[in-house]
Amino acid sequence: MFQRTSLHSHKTLPSSINGDGGYRQLASSGYQLPLCWLMLFQQSDLQMQKVYSHEGEQTCEYTTLICTKTEALQRYQRAAERFKSLLANRCDTYFDYWQQYLEYNADEYLHLDATALWMTGDEQAYLDNLSLSLSGVSWVVSDECRWKRSWLESLPFLGRAFDPLEPALKHDGVRHLLIQSGVLDADGGIYIDKSVLQGKI
Repeated sequence: MFQRTSLHSHKTLPSSINGDGGYRQLASSGYQLPLCWLMLFQQSDLQMQKVYSHEGEQTCEYTTLICTKTEALQRYQRAAERFKSLLANRCDTYFDYWQQYLEYNADEYLHLDATALWMTGDEQAYLDNLSLSLSGVSWVVSDECRWKRSWLESLPFLGRAFDPLEPALKHDGVRHLLIQSGVLDADGGIYIDKSVLQGKI
């Protein structure tokens, strides 16, 4: 049943996950959480959800992320500017499109359904991974994380020393966030496309 992660919008605050409608799916992904989704949330958005079968019976409870569209877009706008700078000129259009997409298509509440990830392991590991990714978003938008792009990056050989991404990846949350979303590959390379940033719309 839960083969993919997904992002939904609701007209009213959701209290359960079931198959009776009442929500709009905005995007879906595989067993990962796209970067733009996580940029909408923070730790205080973690909430317990009840999951029901098609027959109406409660099957389990798990923790996921829920917040208002207004809060999400305010956070996202600030985070997007930071991540655009961090990832250089590889992704501006993707980040801008995602904000416009939510502004025009999302209802009042956003709900990240990560049941597919929760079901693959123990709950504490799932929560730890989710919290670590959110800590990466929080750090990038915080005053602790400051950088300014420099023309020195364009210098042959020496330019890499001025790329702010390298020092940012020393933060465990940022590294985890980019790896689990698929932006950072196993060899440390950056991969940017619509799926790792937005999922499938």
